[in-house]
Amino acid sequence: MAINEFPIGQYLIGVSTINDVELDGDELCLDEVHLYFEDTEHKITVITLLPIADTDEIKVIIEEAIKENNQVYAKSYNLLFTSLALGVKLMSVWVCENVQGYQDQVIFAFETLHPSITFLAEGSVIKVFMHEQVYKKENEIAKLYQEGWKELEIEMKNTSMNLTQVAENSPNQSKIVE
Repeated sequence: MAINEFPIGQYLIGVSTINDVELDGDELCLDEVHLYFEDTEHKITVITLLPIADTDEIKVIIEEAIKENNQVYAKSYNLLFTSLALGVKLMSVWVCENVQGYQDQVIFAFETLHPSITFLAEGSVIKVFMHEQVYKKENEIAKLYQEGWKELEIEMKNTSMNLTQVAENSPNQSKIVE
C-alpha cells in the first residue's frame, strides 16, 4: 500500500464499527472499523480495517465512498463516539509490522503528529487503544499515594518508639534474676 493512499490532511467526518458478538467482557472487540474522511472537494474516502483471523493481522482497505443522493451512509453505528472526535484532521498513519512480519496494528494521529488511537489485531478481533501524553509533573493520585505512605511510615516509627518507651519506663516490669 502506497503512503499517499491515506487521506492525510483530510477531516474525519464519520466512524462506524461492528462489534464482535462472540466475546464477552468489558473489552471493546470489533469485527470492522470504517473511518470516513472528506477532502476540500467533498470527496469521501473510507478506510476500512478488518481482522484476519488466521494470521492475527489487520487488513486495510482504502477506497472512495459511493454516494447515494449526494450522501454517504455509514455501515453501522459508532462504538467509538466517546473516544474519537469528529471534525479532526488526519495528520499521520503508521501501519505496523511485528518482528514476525505480520501487519498487526494501525495507528492514527489526529490534529498533531502524536499517536491518537491504535487498532490492534488480537485473535479474530480488533482492539482499540487511546493514547495520551505522559508528563513529568506528578499527577494528584501519585502525590496522594506518596503523602499517605510517608504518614504511614511516621506513624509506624512513633508506634515503635512508644512501645520501647513503655517497656523501659514500666515499674511493674518483671525482672529476670539470676
